[in-house]
Amino acid sequence: MERKYILWDPRDGDPRRADNGAFISDGIIGRVTLDNVYIGVYAQWPDGAPSVQSLEVGQCIKGVRYGLSGSSGSYDVYRVQ
Repeated sequence: MERKYILWDPRDGDPRRADNGAFISDGIIGRVTLDNVYIGVYAQWPDGAPSVQSLEVGQCIKGVRYGLSGSSGSYDVYRVQ
């Protein structure tokens, strides 16, 4: 099964989950894989963060920064599948 992730705006609280714990939110841009540019290119991972490939379903990396065309911000990356 291919690993899937969501990018989450931490200002929105926690991602929504079903009663069984499965993620029911698709985050900011939908479910993505490791080849998405916001994971593979634009992400500026926090110091000491684990590799995104090592995340188990439900785990996340908080405070991932990005800079693009003069704008910048941060998001959290959750493994959802």
